[in-house]
Amino acid sequence: MGISTIDAGMVKKAFLAGAKGLEAKKDWINELNVFPVPDGDTGTNMTMTIMAAAKAVAELEDPDMEQLAKAISSGSLRGARGNSGVILSQLLRGFTKEIQGTASIDVTILANAMVRGTETAYKAVMKPKEGTILTVAKGMADKAIEMAAQTDDIEIFAKAVIEEGDYVLSQTPEMLPVLKQAGVVDSGGQGLMQVVKGAFDGLTGKCSDFSFEDAGILKPSSEKAPQSAGASRTDIDTADIRFGYCTEFIIKLEKEYSQKDEDELKKYLGSIGDSLVVVSDDEIVKIHVHTNHPGLAFEKGLTYGSLSRMKVDNMREEHEERVIQDSERLAKEQAAQPNPAEEETGERKPYGFITVSCGDGLSEIF
Repeated sequence: MGISTIDAGMVKKAFLAGAKGLEAKKDWINELNVFPVPDGDTGTNMTMTIMAAAKAVAELEDPDMEQLAKAISSGSLRGARGNSGVILSQLLRGFTKEIQGTASIDVTILANAMVRGTETAYKAVMKPKEGTILTVAKGMADKAIEMAAQTDDIEIFAKAVIEEGDYVLSQTPEMLPVLKQAGVVDSGGQGLMQVVKGAFDGLTGKCSDFSFEDAGILKPSSEKAPQSAGASRTDIDTADIRFGYCTEFIIKLEKEYSQKDEDELKKYLGSIGDSLVVVSDDEIVKIHVHTNHPGLAFEKGLTYGSLSRMKVDNMREEHEERVIQDSERLAKEQAAQPNPAEEETGERKPYGFITVSCGDGLSEIF
């Protein structure tokens, strides 16, 4: 017998399991990160985002759906980090708005919640790009609507939606050339899939550990990104990073904030950067923008209220650090490989001297 409805207690377990599912794969997801910039922090940022909400949810005892919705929506927005983290918070925000007034969830409500989450996320992004977490979310939402008309069994419904999500994710390199060059799928999309798969495990009882440690998101996981035949992160130069500083902050509104104000704010921030996400919720506005002038973004924010949770990361520096780490890891792996010549003769051969023939007839020795 399958599952036909989900109550608040089951939603709580599923959400916490989804958070743990993402946390367990964060380093693997970091390794996939080449878009919008190859700074290797998508997994960490998405994990910090969902963990902020998970902490709020874990503290609720016997919550109803409205309490859960508020904790997930508010917690994820206030804790949102990075481009994919803010988008994840909006997927959760739209989803929870659809379920907050219900006592239990069936496949129809679940499908509508996924659609609303996707629509909310697309609206928050200034220039939505296909081949990203947004595309994966939309693919699953479209499949959810299709499946809701075919079955009332949530397990059958969820398996089909997850299968579709995996398929859409596998197609992201065909939508974004930089992903194809690097031989990886979109990191944000992969992060979303880990949340959904973890939630399904929590719902079906495969995951029963819902405890969290504050330091958990800082612990490295053992999972590594699969090796690919594409280019590595080292082949993606920092020159490709047009706007160098990932800038984030929250505006605590101190005056009326209308749609006109939001449009003006988006227009200004869009003129000094890209990867812009602007989200307003109750008394705060969450800003994420890549820019060369973080101070100008902060100054503009101050015209609407006071600022909190201000963060500026130098993405070129982060990328260079990741390249160094990748190179050091590769060197260690190669050093650990046995030398075939030594294995055959039992003797150590000269190491590191290679003659390369150049186009002009000269040669170089390394």
